[in-house]
Amino acid sequence: MLASYSKTKVFTGLFLVSIVMTTASCAATGGRDKPKGPPREAIQACADHSRGDACHFKGRRDDQVRGTCIVLSDKDRELVCAPKGGPRREGKPPK
Repeated sequence: MLASYSKTKVFTGLFLVSIVMTTASCAATGGRDKPKGPPREAIQACADHSRGDACHFKGRRDDQVRGTCIVLSDKDRELVCAPKGGPRREGKPPK
């Protein structure tokens, strides 16, 4: 009986630890993953343009973002609409 009680205690402890770690991870990221790379709209905004062309797209906060088409990486050569003044950071106004 002692062996089964210890196994139950161990499994319960591991279960609780996993719940705590998952909760802490969600709290640290705000419950969602942060976007990686430019938004799809920024890529689509330069689909029919050339490097250096003016561009605009609807931002994550439903605002109009204006910028210039640039190539982020020589490797993929994909054009992306880069906002004037650089990317916006959460909680900070645009430059």
